[in-house]
Amino acid sequence: MPLPSDPLGLSRSGWEAAAEELNLPRYRGRQVFDALHRRGRRAWREVTELPGSLRERFERETPIGLPEIARRQDSADGSRKYGLRLSDGALVEAVFMPVDVSQARVNEFEDARAEAQSRRPEPEIAAVSSKPGAGATKAPSGDYTVCLSSQTGCAVDCGFCVTGRLGGGRNLTAGEILGQLYAVCDDAGRGLEGLRVVFMGMGEPFLNPDGVLGALEILFENLSPRRVTVSTSGITPAFARFASLPRRPNLAVSLNAADEATRTRLMPITRTHSLAGVVEAMRRWPIEPRRRMTAEYVLIAGVNESVGDARKLARLLSGLQIKVNVIPLNEDPVYLPGWRRPAEKAIDDFARALRDAGMTVTVRRSRGPDASAACGQLKGRTVDVRKRGLVIED
Repeated sequence: MPLPSDPLGLSRSGWEAAAEELNLPRYRGRQVFDALHRRGRRAWREVTELPGSLRERFERETPIGLPEIARRQDSADGSRKYGLRLSDGALVEAVFMPVDVSQARVNEFEDARAEAQSRRPEPEIAAVSSKPGAGATKAPSGDYTVCLSSQTGCAVDCGFCVTGRLGGGRNLTAGEILGQLYAVCDDAGRGLEGLRVVFMGMGEPFLNPDGVLGALEILFENLSPRRVTVSTSGITPAFARFASLPRRPNLAVSLNAADEATRTRLMPITRTHSLAGVVEAMRRWPIEPRRRMTAEYVLIAGVNESVGDARKLARLLSGLQIKVNVIPLNEDPVYLPGWRRPAEKAIDDFARALRDAGMTVTVRRSRGPDASAACGQLKGRTVDVRKRGLVIED
């Protein structure tokens, strides 16, 4: 029997079944799974629970491969953006975000409106080393978040997102998704303690359900679903599949407008998946006690920032167990010409109008903007494949 081609993407039960197919006891499969996903073994020679002959066969036929760290880009707030090269040469980006107060001033998911935007030095692109912990600059401690990509591009084409401006790409496998996580954690010298995972990087997770659900099944063996968030632009047919999971991640839905016309302008996918349909799918999403979903709202000057927009949004989401996460636009004059971040007063007024309407609101002070690691800034490549016949990677 051939061995699994994606060893990091095989679930515990999958490894047990694979062991049986190899005429091995099922517990061998559990040993493999635990070695890869709990004890952080990155080469078969390190899985000493297995006989030497089996380790040698696995090394020959199904090597464990993490993506190559092609680049690191540091932010003054302690965040780090990684360019990760996959086995086929594709480049994806992931972001490490510490929330230890000694490294970062604000939590990505807390209200940071009082934190004034300060001038930051130009980011540095670090020399790349493959040695684990090479990117760590101090003794690791505290909670941290890793933002993962689910595709090598994004075909959703949101008007405010650099990734979308650069076009679609292929789906990542479950093993490639987890390989991103492990490459980042190893480089930062971190384990599972304090980890949160957000699927908010390159790609639309709901357009890659097989890869994302496979990764979630493995993650949930070691991490509470409450510490994992999946973000979607509202691919309504996929909601039911994710909602049917016995253990569900946190759900974040990128809305960005409270009316069909404005959302269509910002998110052309609204022509296929209407705003009304997305909100109805949100209402059907099962919410456990003490949990709520998130509505993500990128605030853009002159487009969706008015107090009237805020009041319409509150009416649209009335009755949902939900938090509105307001994200002032991260500007990019090259890829997002003409789009501007609102004035501070407009941001305050928008958030206040939502609160006055009874909504729970946070305003995200995005992490890593000086390293192009903030919301909507990940790209991996620099040429729109829809307009040109080639891809030039950074």
